[in-house]
Amino acid sequence: MRRTGSFFPAALLALLLAAVPALFAADAKVEAGISADKIGLDDTLLYTLTFSNIDNPAQPDLSYLDDFKVLQTSRSSEFQFSDGASFTSTRFTYYLMPTRTGRLSLPAVHYRHQGREFSTDAFTVEVVKGSLAQGGAPAAGPPSLFDDDFFSSPFRSGRRQQVDAYLRAVVSKTACLKGEQLLFRVLLYTRNRIEAVNMLSSASFAGFWQEWFPAPQSIPPASENVNGVVYQVYEIRKAALFANESGTLAIPPLQFELQLADPGSAFLAAQALRRSTQEIKIRVSEPPAAAAGLPLGRFFFALETPRSEADVNEIVTLRIRISGSGNTKAVIPPALPGNEMILVYPAKITHQADFGAAAMTGTLLAEIPVSFQRSGEAVFPPVEFRYYDPVQGAVVGLRSAPIRLRVSGEKQAPALSRTLPGSAVVQQGEDIEFIKTAPLRGLSLPIHRRPWFTLLLAALFAANLLVLLKVTAWDRGIAVSSGMRHRRILARALKQLDAVRRPEDIAPVMEGYFCAKSGLGLCEVSDRRIAAVLAEKGVPKSASDRFLFIKGQSELARFSPGKRSALELKKDLQALRGLFRDIDRKMR
Repeated sequence: MRRTGSFFPAALLALLLAAVPALFAADAKVEAGISADKIGLDDTLLYTLTFSNIDNPAQPDLSYLDDFKVLQTSRSSEFQFSDGASFTSTRFTYYLMPTRTGRLSLPAVHYRHQGREFSTDAFTVEVVKGSLAQGGAPAAGPPSLFDDDFFSSPFRSGRRQQVDAYLRAVVSKTACLKGEQLLFRVLLYTRNRIEAVNMLSSASFAGFWQEWFPAPQSIPPASENVNGVVYQVYEIRKAALFANESGTLAIPPLQFELQLADPGSAFLAAQALRRSTQEIKIRVSEPPAAAAGLPLGRFFFALETPRSEADVNEIVTLRIRISGSGNTKAVIPPALPGNEMILVYPAKITHQADFGAAAMTGTLLAEIPVSFQRSGEAVFPPVEFRYYDPVQGAVVGLRSAPIRLRVSGEKQAPALSRTLPGSAVVQQGEDIEFIKTAPLRGLSLPIHRRPWFTLLLAALFAANLLVLLKVTAWDRGIAVSSGMRHRRILARALKQLDAVRRPEDIAPVMEGYFCAKSGLGLCEVSDRRIAAVLAEKGVPKSASDRFLFIKGQSELARFSPGKRSALELKKDLQALRGLFRDIDRKMR
């Protein structure tokens, strides 16, 4: 009898073996795509990376991009099985915000999987001012049931309310002198209801010393007729700018996120809409030769004393007060002269800013301690403070009134608070006789022969040796060395990181650390300058990109508080500690 059943298992095995190559026939690949070749500065670019037949790919980090900021990302996966073959696809979508206009590049993304190198195409995107999205607003996120105006409602007619909102940057003048105050304002013109405004750009202008006014909690609107259309105008940001360079300086465009709402919608719909200001050119001239080195503005100056009489052993504090519309933080108060009777000590200087409606005014207070060598009349001659007034076009000199103090008393020895009067000296008599005849206990041996005297000498010698080593080796060598300076900078930055409790507090620590390491001023620091300095010092590009990414996230958090979690803050702080140490090893 023949066995026919063994044929079917063999056939089934053959089919399975034939299906195995087909199952893995699909090749792995990585592809990239963009949503548009041309967008507006207020629009969002969708950049898509698709991983085909790659199991659980890691999401590439695009924080190294210079011309774009990553607003958010999303991930989706797809699996298909057809005709004995399987296909997997993982897609990462990045929502990118352009940081400037022009032809911006998106470099190729490189990915390594199972020993193979994958590379995507590079793209060039043309970015123009404004928005190219339909309806005049950009797509700020994933597709929605609502379009740009976001104001449709099932309880209203099918007619939608148009979005009519734009930003305008204005300055008090477009031509000024170096060091003269300019008032920079950002105005929001809108016919829609605005719930919130967040600034997305970095609030740093190259070539200017800037003082930003506090962001208002509520803004009263004004009405303005523009080409026959009445807008509500809000002053959303304001800053006092002082040019520290001459020539033509540019105030770059600033991007803002506007939260629009429809009061008639049953769902209280809201939309994140982005708008940007225009670039402004400022012509900055050098002050006249007579005003070289003088502060610019209008100032009030006074030299004050809290009293008219003093004891010869007291220290009296005089106060110099300088206030006005100029940059008082850059003002150097005039020196108070001393003489053979008056000793003048270094001043303690404090600054205070007052943000008014028309300009920022500042106050400099210098507290100067003075002491006296003898009694008599102490006279402080008039002190002159000079500045240049751009309105009058002339140098103005302010002189203080002379100060006279009546100094009384007897000068004491430096180590004594008060000397003994002559009547307190004990005269010869009973006390003297007692000292002459009484035994002097404990003085049988000279002091230099006592056991503890040797220990005292050894201790004094050791103390002097330590002081000598500190002065010669430590203070003049090790403490002032470049290595110790960098160690102090790193230790101070790490200590400041330990005190950070909010994401928006990270960026000032990073900027302070970079300024201390590089020697640059705060107004010279920008993302591009940071990247250039770190590359010049040999810092790896990955560390530089991570540094700029964390800084950018902190700046965004400053204008959108509460958007980052405590876990993300902890990860950023841990990463920064390592980055600070890596940068410290390179920037020596």
